[in-house]
Amino acid sequence: MSRQLHFGTTYQVQYGYGGMFGSDGQDALYDIFSMFEIENNAEDIYTDDYEVEREELKRLRQMLIDKDEKYRENEEELTRYLTKIEMTLEEFITKVLDRLINESDQQNEYVLISWY
Repeated sequence: MSRQLHFGTTYQVQYGYGGMFGSDGQDALYDIFSMFEIENNAEDIYTDDYEVEREELKRLRQMLIDKDEKYRENEEELTRYLTKIEMTLEEFITKVLDRLINESDQQNEYVLISWY
């Protein structure tokens, strides 16, 4: 009896709303990640699908809550981005970061960011 190659579905993507929309939202999130040095695998600002480690999102959340030195260095620029997408800092934390951290697949250390 010969052996046959088979495959199974390992990763199944279920999309959930991440709290932001539009090209302004996409640009803002990418730039916020950049200004706070949040590692991700986006090739550039126009990348529609990329991953970021959950721990990196948690690190960003903590920097924003603590208003640490990195926050203070970028506060003015961050405020401009948040104003452009009509969000307060608190809304960005609770409606975007908390959702990405807590509502994404908890069995995976990476969070898939997808814009469509």
